[in-house]
Amino acid sequence: MHILNFIYTKTEEKKRLLDIYDEYQWFLDNNFPVILPKFYASLYKKCGGDKKLFAREASRELDKIYASDIYRQKFFKIKDNWRGIEAEVFDALKKLKLKAENKYICNISLYGPEGQFQRPNIINLRANAKKDIRTANETIVHELIHLLIYNKVKRMKLSYEKTEGLVDSFFTKVELKRIFPRYKKQSIIKY
Repeated sequence: MHILNFIYTKTEEKKRLLDIYDEYQWFLDNNFPVILPKFYASLYKKCGGDKKLFAREASRELDKIYASDIYRQKFFKIKDNWRGIEAEVFDALKKLKLKAENKYICNISLYGPEGQFQRPNIINLRANAKKDIRTANETIVHELIHLLIYNKVKRMKLSYEKTEGLVDSFFTKVELKRIFPRYKKQSIIKY
């Protein structure tokens, strides 16, 4: 049985903002859609590459704005929506010959890109806007596929764009297309 456990904590949110720090310039350089707290850009500049200073200051700033009730509402909505399709998704992935782990963790955040993954079994899901909530299941599966094909992608030395194209191609297969008939391919992909 495959299970996706959802979590949200202030500690995880702080870690998320720090993880984004390492990629922030790439997001800017590539005009990549990412949502961050209002303090992020100025704090990033102010800290001038000092990650420890950034971590301390970002932690203080997040403490001022963190509202657990907002996270809780999003958590229950996303979790309930996912539970409705979880078994069906894992069955589809199995039919697509993608071997899934038994347990995954999904960190719910208000920040970052729509989704990201961390090996071996972590998905970061942005749940900021209504659209994020509406497309959460698609984003979760997208990131799950990244995790499941990671080793193959590394062996093939695929570029970021080609990797995204490969992930998106799984959504054209009957097994997932039936579950996600409105899945929109990413604009950055290459086939």
